[in-house]
Amino acid sequence: MKSLNKFAGLLLPALILSCPASADAGTVNFAGTVVNTCVINLTTPGALGMATTGTQLSSDNTGGLAASVTVVATGTAPTLQFGAPQLTGPAGSIAGATKMIGYTSNGGANQPLTSGTSIYAMTRLLDTLTVKAEADNSSGFATGVYGIAATVTCQQ
Repeated sequence: MKSLNKFAGLLLPALILSCPASADAGTVNFAGTVVNTCVINLTTPGALGMATTGTQLSSDNTGGLAASVTVVATGTAPTLQFGAPQLTGPAGSIAGATKMIGYTSNGGANQPLTSGTSIYAMTRLLDTLTVKAEADNSSGFATGVYGIAATVTCQQ
C-alpha cells in the first residue's frame, strides 16, 4: 500500500502541472436569411367531360378530371387569388355560358364553385389544392374544343 501511495503522490502533482490554469471559451454562431417565395405548380391538368344532357361541361362528369395544384412557400404563409374563370371554345357556344371553378385542399381550403374571383389565405407553407371547373349553357355546346382557365397568383 505504501508503494501505491508513493506512486499517487508523484502522479497527482504531475497531473496538476499539465492542466492549463484557465480555459479558452468561444462562441459558435449561426446565421440565415429567409426570403418570401411562393411557387405554384400545376401537378395534374384538369379535363372537362360532357354531361348526358349536353348542357354542361365539368371536371366532375364522366371523362372529366379535377386539376391538382401544389403551392410551396418560404417565409410567411401566402394568400392565393384565383381570377374569374374564362371559357374558350366555339363562339356560338361560349356566349351566355356560365363558367365556374372551385377548390379544396389538405390545408383547409373549401371554395364552392364560383364564377367570380376568390381568395384562399393559406395557413401553412405547403398545400395541394384540388381544383374543379364547370361550364353550363342551357342552349348546349356545339362540337369543338373547350377550355376553362383561371389565373392563380400568390402574394405574401
